[in-house]
Amino acid sequence: MKKIDKLQSTGLSSSEIQVLEMIRNKRFLSIKLIIKNGEVDAIEGFERINTGERIIDVLKQHDYQNLEIKQSNGKIVCVNRIFKKKINPNTKSC
Repeated sequence: MKKIDKLQSTGLSSSEIQVLEMIRNKRFLSIKLIIKNGEVDAIEGFERINTGERIIDVLKQHDYQNLEIKQSNGKIVCVNRIFKKKINPNTKSC
């Protein structure tokens, strides 16, 4: 039985399943839920990105994101991203 099927059989809504999938992903340092009318409307995930990646490549990865770039002695030492995902209640997967 697939992981998604197991979660759906527990009676969770598709938005709840998407939240759990982001939590289980373990790449995010923190996750923030935006709730409207008692339902999850969007998820924001805060993650630290490998400093070896080119900034232009990081910008192309997601349509909705905030980047924080820290530089020391002319070198990038830290890149943090807040990734925002709009929740579609009819979507089965994150």
